[in-house]
Amino acid sequence: MSLWQKIKAFFFGPKKPSYLNPQVKDGVWYAKDSSGNYLLGIDNSVNEQMGEITFVDFPNNETKLTSGDDLLDVEGDKAVVTLKSPISGTVISRNQDLGKDEKVLNKPDPKVNWILKLSEKN
Repeated sequence: MSLWQKIKAFFFGPKKPSYLNPQVKDGVWYAKDSSGNYLLGIDNSVNEQMGEITFVDFPNNETKLTSGDDLLDVEGDKAVVTLKSPISGTVISRNQDLGKDEKVLNKPDPKVNWILKLSEKN
């Protein structure tokens, strides 16, 4: 790494993946990154419908999901719902921090309120 690259990295940090064409289906947003993988998260509409989110849990530990499969159980002040996967694919990673601090799910920040990363390849 050149000196210039080190300086840029120091001031600007590592390049974060950009997500293309985010879409929302049934309370779940999903967006494709430059590598072709998807990031799925909780849309603001869920917060508006349910009030403050107080508990979440993954209903299963499946490694492959089909559109419509159970994705996340969400409990709020006003309701309890099971969010469904809007797309099919193979699970790359789950956000294990979701159950540790539910308050972050009430913020519209995709860095913290994401559910899982999914590869479209089956």
